Amino acid sequence: MMNAIGRMLIHLVQVLFFTTLAVISHSAVAQGCTALPQERSIPDGKGCLAVWPFSPHDATNHEKKAQPNGRVLIVLLHGDSGGGLAQRHIDRWAKAANNLSGLDQDIVFLVRPGYSSPVGDSSGWANQRDDDYTAENVERVATALQNLKARYQTSKVLLIGHSGGAAIAALILGRRPTALDGAILLGCPCDVPVWRQHRGLQRGRQTQWPNSLNPMDVIDKIPTNKVVLAITGSEDDNTLPQFASAWVTSARTLGMNAKFLLASGQDHTNILLWSGLPEQVKQTMTVLTSAPP
Repeated sequence: MMNAIGRMLIHLVQVLFFTTLAVISHSAVAQGCTALPQERSIPDGKGCLAVWPFSPHDATNHEKKAQPNGRVLIVLLHGDSGGGLAQRHIDRWAKAANNLSGLDQDIVFLVRPGYSSPVGDSSGWANQRDDDYTAENVERVATALQNLKARYQTSKVLLIGHSGGAAIAALILGRRPTALDGAILLGCPCDVPVWRQHRGLQRGRQTQWPNSLNPMDVIDKIPTNKVVLAITGSEDDNTLPQFASAWVTSARTLGMNAKFLLASGQDHTNILLWSGLPEQVKQTMTVLTSAPP
């Protein structure tokens, strides 16, 4: 009897030890944005968001400062993942950023409000069930974009959002259009209620998102000088091509410079690493830099 109790106590101590070790290890690796170095964090109006620069930022680079109209800050915004990014997400975005490195522009990865990640944790709130395209989160990302633009001293900001990040980009265009000059929407759930209905049919259960704003509701607020390219993979069974296509059709009807592109053979995930993406980003940047500041 005593031996059994002893073994139970030893097991309990081991569980507590390894649980504590896991917590300590996580806190040592993933720091909150307030504890990160300045270049790894950006104020968002209510707190800060974690930032991962893929290119070294040199505020004293006089050549860049002398020609700001030729500089475009490329900001990468991730999709939904229950409030937490894993290393595999970061690795995929790192590959995407590397594919864009030939464009010779500053590229930064932005961690959405409330998300934890291996590169730092952002302050704010994220929903473990992903329903968090809220007015506050849209505002926080928009403010962070403006602060990043000031930090990098560029005249243009191009936001590349994937999935939920694309929805937030589309919402910023309509709610805080001065925060960015153009956007590339990859696999965009641009009509949230229709998308949720589709996902419910796929899963056999309906999951409405009462917290989230719908990009279609603010499309008429987007200035016509914004440049937008929406790209969806032909094999994407999550955010179906017609979701972004319908958004672009409405935007073009309102006089906006918007275009939809169907990426052959790409699905919802591998669209990030599509070989045609760098050229599309380059073309979008050319349009942006040829427009007045």
